[in-house]
Parts: sequence; structure tokens; C-alpha cells
Amino acid sequence: MPDVNQEYGKPDAPKSLPTFKDCVARDVEAVFFNLGEFAEKRYVNGALMPCITQHPGVTERAAHWEGGAKQSFDQGMYMADLLLYVKKADYGPMPRSRTEITLDKRNYRVKSCSLKAGVYRIELNEVR
Repeated sequence: MPDVNQEYGKPDAPKSLPTFKDCVARDVEAVFFNLGEFAEKRYVNGALMPCITQHPGVTERAAHWEGGAKQSFDQGMYMADLLLYVKKADYGPMPRSRTEITLDKRNYRVKSCSLKAGVYRIELNEVR
């Protein structure tokens, strides 16, 4: 009886399965930044790119108490928060805290920014 390995060649080495990070990277592109699902194209600092925005709501600023009522009107009465998710590959270097970002035609200030799975989560403030 002939040797099966000689007749059909040596068996292929087992193929490695994708890692969790590989799956997340595919999902970021195929699901989260899919324009038919969650993302939409918007102008971020003048460049059109897919992004996801989330409006957590409008919160009233805390009053300052220093020996009596003192209101800081230079920072506004209310602060509107906006979360912006963009791919690092589309946006570029991570924005620093307190820098300005223009989303479409509105200006925002960066409160904080973090990077996970190639996506920036940028928390923006707009003073009204």
C-alpha cells in the first residue's frame, strides 16, 4: 500500500486562527465605521472622514462658592459634551487636551482623548 503522504504530498501545517485583536480590527472597519451602520462622513478639521458622534447630553455647570455665590461667566452657564470616535489612520496624531477641533463648521475644545483598537475616543466641550 502506498504511503498517503507520498501520494498526496505532506500535509499542510495547521493555519493559525485570528487573534481577538485581529477580530476587533476587522469589526472596527466592517461594522463600527461602516457608513451603512454606525458611521457617517463628516468634516473633522476640514478633512472628510468616517466618524461616529454621540451626544451624552447637556449638563449644567457647577456654581463656584468662595465665601458667597460666585458665577464664572467667562466659561458659560452650560457645557454641551460630544463624544467623537475617529480612526487614528484617518485623523493622524492624537489631539492634545484643550486644543480646538472643528467638526463640520462648529468649534470644540478637546477635554480628553484615548486610543483603543486604532480608534480615538475624543471628548469635546463646547461653551455656550
